[in-house]
Amino acid sequence: MDQVLQQYDIGAVRTAEPARSGLMHGTWIVETEAGRYVLQRLHHKLATPEIVADYRAVTEHLATRGVPAPRLVLTRGGDPVAQSEDRWWRLSTFVPGETRDRVSSVEEAEEGARALARFHRVMADIGHVFGSQHPLHDTAGHLERLRAAAADPAHAAWRPAIADEIATVLERLGGMLLPTGLPVRVVHGDPKISNVLFRDGRAIGLIDLDTCNRHTVLVDLGDAIRSWCRDGGEDESQRFHLARFEAILRGYAAEGPALTPEEVTFLPQAGPMITLELASRFLRDVLEDHYFAWDAARYPDRRAHNIARARGMLFLAQDMEAHRAECEALVARFFPG
Repeated sequence: MDQVLQQYDIGAVRTAEPARSGLMHGTWIVETEAGRYVLQRLHHKLATPEIVADYRAVTEHLATRGVPAPRLVLTRGGDPVAQSEDRWWRLSTFVPGETRDRVSSVEEAEEGARALARFHRVMADIGHVFGSQHPLHDTAGHLERLRAAAADPAHAAWRPAIADEIATVLERLGGMLLPTGLPVRVVHGDPKISNVLFRDGRAIGLIDLDTCNRHTVLVDLGDAIRSWCRDGGEDESQRFHLARFEAILRGYAAEGPALTPEEVTFLPQAGPMITLELASRFLRDVLEDHYFAWDAARYPDRRAHNIARARGMLFLAQDMEAHRAECEALVARFFPG
């Protein structure tokens, strides 16, 4: 890490402490003479010139609009990333605030929705052409990649352990795909609650901006619903909280862009769809065993953790569908005609 930090003009480094890690990057909070920074060892799937350029454009746009967000720090040589040990490392400014591992109240869910809504509005006038052609929520693509992985003889040894789960995803997710032709806007791509920044109980903005791209806002709303309307970790079977779903709708309707009638029609299925999409990704990684980080203190290997994650998401999707009529009624209330 010292070799990485020496590539930046940030003064003497005092401390570099690991932060709570997500499923992708390794992250450290770095204290220096010049201030506080966030250093990230980029996951190989997100270490591309296009994604780094998109990140830089998004963070600069947010800064010009006065929205709290990290700013990319260039190396001494003017490069957007440092390189060491065949990995890419990114340094960003630190934005004061707190994150949550999970939502604990309807108030937090509403605050998160307001922050997501403001993000969608502020990003509406960005002129940047996104270089990454692979938005995170390529639901149809994830479904087909799971199907291909399940049919690959190289994964035959692990297929029986998750055959029932794969069959469920293949059967249910295909019928939930969103129609083409929905409005395309700039989305965050991964608005789980740990990517919402809070300060004094208010949600002030979003972090982890690697996955921004142009897509339907329903994928962001669906992922927020998946993340915020449950307790526990993704590897736990936790029930759907209808009151938090209502809070998300209330917050987004208050501060977000106007949704078209077609967007409103498909909003109730966005949560179950994204939940099953994530289940498909976990199941595929059970077979391929190379993508998601895993908790070595709780599981013997990545596959075991991904099996638990997939089952947790399948349980949640089923419980969401059990509340479908109530969700539709709430959507009609907050987004009338």
